[in-house]
Amino acid sequence: MKLTIPLMFSLSCVLICNQALADKLYKWTDKQGITHFSEHPAANISNEVIKPKTGHSDPVTYTTPTSTPSTNVNSSVAETKAAMKDPERCASARKNQETLKTFSRIKVKGDNGEYRYLTPEEQKQKIGEATKAMEESCN
Repeated sequence: MKLTIPLMFSLSCVLICNQALADKLYKWTDKQGITHFSEHPAANISNEVIKPKTGHSDPVTYTTPTSTPSTNVNSSVAETKAAMKDPERCASARKNQETLKTFSRIKVKGDNGEYRYLTPEEQKQKIGEATKAMEESCN
């Protein structure tokens, strides 16, 4: 208990002082050429105001590159297809295909809610579906 009160007081002082340091600092050089930093401006001397960095940068504005209109129809179709690629679907299709090829017995939930194993024909069909999804979604 004796250590708790001084520890809480010290922590409070640190937090309060930390907020004060984030405001402004003043920089000036005296007649001897010594540079000083202070929270308060010096009297009768020109002061430079310094805004300390607090770990956060200024907001960044991202701009998208402007594209020139394409006169070639084939390149515009290719660009549209490239924009339609879906990385999440691609990853899912790759995982499904790998599972279907690796394991010989795949258990699925049927329409009636009971689990059953895929037949070899169903498994080949599912591999084909995964391959088609990969062609559509992967780069």
